[in-house]
Amino acid sequence: MPYKNYCELPTLHGTFRMYDTGDELLRVVTFGDIRKVGSNPIVRLHSSCLASEVFESRDCDCADQLREAMKVIAHNGGGIIFHLHQEGRGQGLSKKIQAVHKMQTESLDTAESFQVMGLEQDVRDYTPAIQVLKKLSIKQVRLMSNNPRKCQALERTGIAVEVVNTHPQIRPENASYLQSKNDKLGHSLPLSGELADSRPIYFYHSDQTWGEFSNFSQHAIYVDGKIWQTAEHFYQAQKFNDPSLQERVRSTPSPMLAKQVAMQLESKYLKSNWQDVKELIMWQALAAKFTQHPQLKELLLSTKNRSIAEHTNNDAYWGDAGDGSGLNRLGELLVELRCQLRDCKEPLLCVE
Repeated sequence: MPYKNYCELPTLHGTFRMYDTGDELLRVVTFGDIRKVGSNPIVRLHSSCLASEVFESRDCDCADQLREAMKVIAHNGGGIIFHLHQEGRGQGLSKKIQAVHKMQTESLDTAESFQVMGLEQDVRDYTPAIQVLKKLSIKQVRLMSNNPRKCQALERTGIAVEVVNTHPQIRPENASYLQSKNDKLGHSLPLSGELADSRPIYFYHSDQTWGEFSNFSQHAIYVDGKIWQTAEHFYQAQKFNDPSLQERVRSTPSPMLAKQVAMQLESKYLKSNWQDVKELIMWQALAAKFTQHPQLKELLLSTKNRSIAEHTNNDAYWGDAGDGSGLNRLGELLVELRCQLRDCKEPLLCVE
C-alpha cells in the first residue's frame, strides 16, 4: 500500500479519493480504494494544464481529456488518475506561455513553436506514476491516451498496455492544435468526421459528438408534473414506488449521481416489475426529451435512415460494444422514435 492518507472528492461524476503522495508534483486520484482498483485498471497519465483546467481556456483538449477520464473511471467503478505537474510537455509553464504566444502571433503550430524556441518536443517523465503502479503490483493497464510516448514509457518497464482512446471535443479554438498533435507529434486522436450518410451513429458521452442522444445530456424534461434535470434522472427514479426515493434521485446534482444513488437503493427497494416496465419508462423519457426540445427533434430527424447505437461495454441491454454483442435497445428506441416523428405522429406512450 503506497499511501495511507486521503480525502474524498465529491464530484458530479461520483466520489473520488485524492491521496497524499508527499510529492507536490504528483497527485494520485482514484475512484474507490486504491487497494481495490484491480489487476488491470483504467489509468490516465495526465499532465497538468493550468490554462484549461483552472481558467477554462478552449484552445487545447487537456481539461476535456481529464473530465472524460473521470467519467469513464466512474462508469467502470474504479481506476487511477495520475495528475503530474509538468506543464508544456514537461518544459514548464514559463516556456509554455512563450510557445503559445508564438502560436498566436506568428501562426505557428505547437510543434513549430517548440522547434523555433529550441525545445525538445516532449520531455515528460512518467517515472513517479510507474513507481506507484509497481508498488501496487499492477502488471497491465488500460491506458486512456492518444499519445504513443505514454504507452511506450509503461511498456519499457514491463507493464502491458491496452490503449483506450480519448475522444476530443473539436472546436474552432483547438481544431488546428489537435490536428498538429496527430501530424507532428504522432498522436492518434480520432479526428475524422462523419464521412457518409450510411455510416452508423455511435454515441456515449453527453459532451461529445452525438452526445445529445445520451440520457446524460443536459436537457431537462417535464413528466408527471415534475421537471427532471435529465432523462437519466427520470429513468432512475422510476425504479422505485416510494415517492420519497424518487425525489431523492430527482434531486441529485448530476445524472451520474442519480444513477449511483439508484444503484445503492435497488437491492432493497426496486420495483418488482421493473424488468417488465423499464422500456416503457425509457420511452417516456425519450419521447419527452425529443418533443420538448425542438432542436433535438431536428437533430434526430437529420440522421435520416442511419442506425444509432449507444457505444459501450458497460451495458449490453441498452447499448452495444460495436461488435453486435449488445442488444442496443436505447439505439433501437431512438430509431423507432425517429420514425414516429418523421411520420408527424405524436410519440405513442408504448413501445411498438
